[in-house]
Amino acid sequence: THTHTHTHTSTTHFGKMSVLGSASLSAVGRVSSAAPLRQAKHQQGRASPPSSSSSSSAAAAPRTRSRRRVVTAASAEGSVVVAGATTSTGRLVAGLCAKAFGGDNVTLIVNKDAQADYWPTGMPDDIAEKRMYAPASELLKAKLVDPRDAAPALASAKHVILCAEWGATQSDLVEALLSNVGSGLKRVVLLSRVGINRRDKNPFVDQNKPPKKIQEMALGLKLSIGEATGPGCLDGFADAEEALLAAAAGKSWSAHVVRSGELRGNGPLLLADLSARLVDNMYDVKYQDLYFKKGDDGQGYTKRLNIASVLVRMATMAAAPPTDVAALSVVCEMADPFGLMGEKVLTEPTGVERRKGYDMSKGRAPPAIEDKLIDELVAAL
Repeated sequence: THTHTHTHTSTTHFGKMSVLGSASLSAVGRVSSAAPLRQAKHQQGRASPPSSSSSSSAAAAPRTRSRRRVVTAASAEGSVVVAGATTSTGRLVAGLCAKAFGGDNVTLIVNKDAQADYWPTGMPDDIAEKRMYAPASELLKAKLVDPRDAAPALASAKHVILCAEWGATQSDLVEALLSNVGSGLKRVVLLSRVGINRRDKNPFVDQNKPPKKIQEMALGLKLSIGEATGPGCLDGFADAEEALLAAAAGKSWSAHVVRSGELRGNGPLLLADLSARLVDNMYDVKYQDLYFKKGDDGQGYTKRLNIASVLVRMATMAAAPPTDVAALSVVCEMADPFGLMGEKVLTEPTGVERRKGYDMSKGRAPPAIEDKLIDELVAAL
């Protein structure tokens, strides 16, 4: 079960009014081609490329029928640089950007040694689009550059999206990249997390524990049982936000923070193991809706496709988006003041009718949330 807290101005539920904000999903475009996705020859190599309270339940949002439609031309103008593009969220952002901006206008910051296998190869184009949410022809137009060679792309970029899933990595990206942006930059969008201002409270204390070193045991078994290393995840996101605000001070471009809960759903590529499939069906199918809150408020979980859609929309909106918004797929609260009984869920799962026909283990994934529904959530804040 899940739970949430909210401020009175933070959210609206579509379908019925509520303290929460929810939006239904609609279909994405599909490519009918059966030709396999092939790796582009190193046009990407122009530059060299480096790399998870008040309670009120929300009524199920009205069902939006899925329908096939022809893929349209790019809807966003200018160029975009995506950093953190090798994470599961980053790959989704990459695909959504390729569709929104057109692949020619997308630069993905990817370590040079990870570029050759970045896009899935040898699969039909229609399957590639279902997994990556953009036509294969557009995906392969995107340029892959190493962080050490990203300065030219950053200097000409109109938008930058930073979507690493680990806080310290986000902080490093902000520090390393934003000093290279040019005068034409309009907007920087940063993925962060709820709880960074509540790191001394449950459940964020556990979420902020530093990672432990991996130690190899007998028979080659590797376990995270070594000494703690580096800052906690939330500490890293706090550092990234601070660095972003410092970089934006006195500049003509604007900075925007989009907060997720704990990330769930394993992104565009399917995993073979049963546990991953169960998690995907839980978060990618059972919880399809989206709830917005102002600033660092609430707790819960966010499906990766939802947060990727929000990150891209914050970059492409014509009007200035919120400077700090939280986007949750499942809203929770602690079941007791001391955190002994865990969390309880406040939001309702997606209605059974809207879940029918989707199964992540068989590659049948719900589509990305529509921009207009994200816009409605923003307007309701």
